[in-house]
Amino acid sequence: TSTLAKQNRSFLYPSVSASFVFTELMNNTDILSYGKLRASFASVGNDLSPYQLYNTFWIGKDPNGVTNAGRNTTLYNDNVVNELIKSIEVGTELRFLNNRFGLDFTFYKTNAINQLMAIPLDPLSGYERKIINAGNIQNTGVELVLSGSILRSTSGLNWDMLFNISNNKNKIVELAPDEKVTQYGLGGFDNVQVLAVEGESYGDIYGSTYKRVEDKSSPYYNQLILTGDGLPQLGEQKAYLGNQQANVLLGWTNTVSYKNLALSFLIDGRFGGQIFSGTRFAMQFAGTGAETVTNGERAKYVLGGVIEKEDGTYQVNTKEITPQQYWRTVPGNLGFTERNIYDATNVRLRNVQLNYTLPSSLTRKVGIQNAKVGFSVNNVWMLKS
Repeated sequence: TSTLAKQNRSFLYPSVSASFVFTELMNNTDILSYGKLRASFASVGNDLSPYQLYNTFWIGKDPNGVTNAGRNTTLYNDNVVNELIKSIEVGTELRFLNNRFGLDFTFYKTNAINQLMAIPLDPLSGYERKIINAGNIQNTGVELVLSGSILRSTSGLNWDMLFNISNNKNKIVELAPDEKVTQYGLGGFDNVQVLAVEGESYGDIYGSTYKRVEDKSSPYYNQLILTGDGLPQLGEQKAYLGNQQANVLLGWTNTVSYKNLALSFLIDGRFGGQIFSGTRFAMQFAGTGAETVTNGERAKYVLGGVIEKEDGTYQVNTKEITPQQYWRTVPGNLGFTERNIYDATNVRLRNVQLNYTLPSSLTRKVGIQNAKVGFSVNNVWMLKS
């Protein structure tokens, strides 16, 4: 690649795989039709984007047409090497009852190393960030696929089913220990941040929380500490609130066909993980969210919690507030982050397809071996969210 320095332009990323069909050594059985073991190792390289190797100056003109110049805010490094992703995979494929039912199991492990990262610098250095090789992000997971021909007929009704389930565990083994970088911003706005933190999982969500009683020996432990007006207060501003990644992914495909007509649908599910909803915050702030109304009205109420007295003890809150006061109490631009963290679990009817295979007697007249017409609809129905 020409985007890296001459001494680093060539890099090796080999792969090797092997499989063993053990049923070829067995006598034919009515139960196990096919059996295979497989294993593979692969590495994939990735280079820089163009023009990110050497530090250069820019030349332009100001609004008055005067020529000016400056240098870029990113400090490039011509010693960086390619990124590398190493992966291993082992699995088995089994088919039963004359290939009518199948099972496919896979275990994998990947490590992304030498990642090209732009870490922050003190602006007094003349740059805002610099490019380095760093990081080791590890993913391990399993996937199971079950398939079956529930009904099988050469001229009648057929029903095929495919079910898959997968789980992935992610860990940030290290970021940039030589640069003393233990966390790296992946995105966010205001007091909502998605961070990569060394030793934790990729996609962790951090944000602000309510101020609560932290003394576990107190009878008011974990209750909100309110202001003298009975309103919530800001607690920790960079607290861990969850992770974006799902715990389990599911997919279920069914295909039912009768002669030339076939109907198929896919239901998939994502279980676990969290999201922050800026939309819900905007609706709460504007008073259009359902939670801003109780029993069809916005009557005053007493927020559950305690008020801290001058001597450090607590008294139960008795101050009334309006819903508008509560929902308009918003530190920063997005309020209390923990208020709008939701479970990302969802199950949906992802896809529906209806197809008709044209008779071969018709298609061959125009020189076509086979043809199919149909339609497909995506994101049909949210079953659970």
